[in-house]
Amino acid sequence: MIKGTIIFKTTSLVLVRIRTFMKKQSFSFVLVAGTLTFVMTLIVCSGCGVINPGKWKGIETTSKDEQYYLVKDVFLTPGSSAAAKESFDHNVNETVNLFFVPRNETNKYTAESIWYDPSDQEFRTIRTTYDSQSEGKKGVERKSGGTTRIHTMPTAVLYNHKPGLWRVELLLDGKLARRLSFSVR
Repeated sequence: MIKGTIIFKTTSLVLVRIRTFMKKQSFSFVLVAGTLTFVMTLIVCSGCGVINPGKWKGIETTSKDEQYYLVKDVFLTPGSSAAAKESFDHNVNETVNLFFVPRNETNKYTAESIWYDPSDQEFRTIRTTYDSQSEGKKGVERKSGGTTRIHTMPTAVLYNHKPGLWRVELLLDGKLARRLSFSVR
């Protein structure tokens, strides 16, 4: 009861102050007052979780040698979904997919992913050349915002080689774009 009374008094005080600034603009006052009352009611009834801006990735930090601006997005996922993951179980997840969206795709470029085992030895390299002419002949159209590309590695192969903390580096035309770590168990 006290919480509701304090919020009501605070809302009333704010409305009075807004009213003094908008004496001649009654429609604007009604709009602002209605919006403020609606938001305050939502917060009182449902809590702060009702106003949710969505999933937020936060600030990602990269090494100085990584040229992160070459890709719009890069993440690891166990399947075709766009849910990023950092730990893969060989009994549950069949593959480790490296999803990436290059920024400012040129007509022809090479994407290379180098997979390193837990002892930092190069395990495998996947190198793919993307050419807009050959893609056009196959009926693949590039999106103006960037086309999603995928490099895939079977989880069982990684586990049979050596379980532990793996690392993958993504290079675009020989330039290191990102380095990601993930565990295989």
